[in-house]
Amino acid sequence: MKFVREGEITVARPGQGRFSEGVWEAVALGPLQEDGLRAVRFSYDPEARSNWHTHDGEQALYVLSGRGVVTREGEARGTLIGPGDWVHVQPGERHWHGAVGDDILVHLAVTANGETHWHEPVSDEEYRTGLGREAG
Repeated sequence: MKFVREGEITVARPGQGRFSEGVWEAVALGPLQEDGLRAVRFSYDPEARSNWHTHDGEQALYVLSGRGVVTREGEARGTLIGPGDWVHVQPGERHWHGAVGDDILVHLAVTANGETHWHEPVSDEEYRTGLGREAG
C-alpha cells in the first residue's frame, strides 16, 4: 500500500505532443507494477485540450470543477461534462477532452493499465464541432 499526500504532488506542464497550451498535470499515482494503475489530475485553461489519443486499458475521468467536453472519433458532437460527472473510456477508443471556451476544467484521469498513445492535435474546427458550434 502506498499513500500520497497532496503536498507531495508536483504540478507541471505536460510534455510536448500531448496537449495544447494551457494545461497542467499533477501525477498523483504512478504504477506500482509494470503497466499498473495510474492517476493524474489535469487542469485546463479555457479552450485548452488534449490531442487525440487512445489507451490500452480502461480509463475513468472524474470532473472536479469547471466545464469541459469529451469527444469520441466519429461523433458529430462531443458530450459536455461538469463537476461530479464520470466518463468511462474503453480501451482503444480514440477521443480527446478539454475545457469549454469560457471556463476551466479540472479532472482526475485514472487509467487501469497499459500505455496512452498520443496522436495529432485537435484542430480549432474539431474543437468547435466537439462543442456543437459551427466552424467558421
